[in-house]
Amino acid sequence: MDIVICLASKDYHIIKKVIPQARIYLQEHNDQIYLITNHTNNIFFSNNWLKKHHVTLIDEDQMLPGLSMKRCQQILQEHFTCNKYPGWYLQQFLKMGFALTSYAQKEYLIWDSDTFPLHTLRFKDTSDKYIITIKDENHTPYFNTLKRLLGYGKLCKYSFIAEHMPIKVDWMRELITHIEKTDIKGDLWFEKILYATSGQDEQAFSEFETYGSYLSHEYPNSFIVRPLRTLREGGMMWGRGVSIKTLNILANMGFDTASFELRHIPPFPNNIPNWTERCWLAILRKLKVIQ
Repeated sequence: MDIVICLASKDYHIIKKVIPQARIYLQEHNDQIYLITNHTNNIFFSNNWLKKHHVTLIDEDQMLPGLSMKRCQQILQEHFTCNKYPGWYLQQFLKMGFALTSYAQKEYLIWDSDTFPLHTLRFKDTSDKYIITIKDENHTPYFNTLKRLLGYGKLCKYSFIAEHMPIKVDWMRELITHIEKTDIKGDLWFEKILYATSGQDEQAFSEFETYGSYLSHEYPNSFIVRPLRTLREGGMMWGRGVSIKTLNILANMGFDTASFELRHIPPFPNNIPNWTERCWLAILRKLKVIQ
């Protein structure tokens, strides 16, 4: 299955560790990985590396007509009265909107850029049903927005928000078309999503909860759910310098995935790679090499 990853500049280093693991544990040889990122981040990847790992870079501001960081900023500035995080919303729209591009085949896997698969994971069972990972998050603003968009709120006792999700392209296109046909303010589907939020909650939309709820309502027999043993705070112990040896130990401990966020700072000396990355990124931004 092709993999789609939205990449912020802060994750350029760890993604070079994640992708080889993803190729081993998540994909067949001819599958592709699509990194959607700001075009200035292209400097972090050589052509040889991209070719070796079957990676294609996509400019986040050029992937779909009308969808860009600038447009998200404009709507949030107009509609939101709380803190505004345009990049947080943009990356969700990019994951959804990938289904509308010529890159998309029949299906794809959304994957978080700071998360390692620790052994082979499958996303379809023997009867061709999708296997969707579930957790226990319950953030009310997500479902308030969902109800305005689709006419229903939370349908399941569990949450669809994990570090990954398999997507069937036809169903994601259906969902986007449904949103486009609503009478909510906005000309484009992602504009309608933003205007469907209250404007008073910083984080008021989840692409995973929305897609999962849509499947539960429209295609309830198309998928099965599973919990995985995931380590979300791996960065607090090992930081961004985590080694393959440590990942193998975590796999032997029974973890399915492990995530390492830059904001999770481990004790010395494991914190050195985190602060090195932060300083290097600050210099590049100061020099306007990246955004």
